Amino acid sequence: MPEITPLIPTNIRDAAAADCERALRLTIDPVYRENLANIREFWISLANARPFLSEGDFVKQAEAIGRFHANL
Repeated sequence: MPEITPLIPTNIRDAAAADCERALRLTIDPVYRENLANIREFWISLANARPFLSEGDFVKQAEAIGRFHANL
């Protein structure tokens, strides 16, 4: 998965939750599944909070979640 940056359009960032969902369907490892489910929820929560965050706060959150996601 590409690193999340503010230069990537929001719809691509939102697609990260869908990436987690697809990976959840393919794995049977319970620890990996739990981690993916948590990351997916982070992305969904960030998307829901977007209207209430400044651009800078949104970018910081997206980068942090992106690092977690990339480390899976």
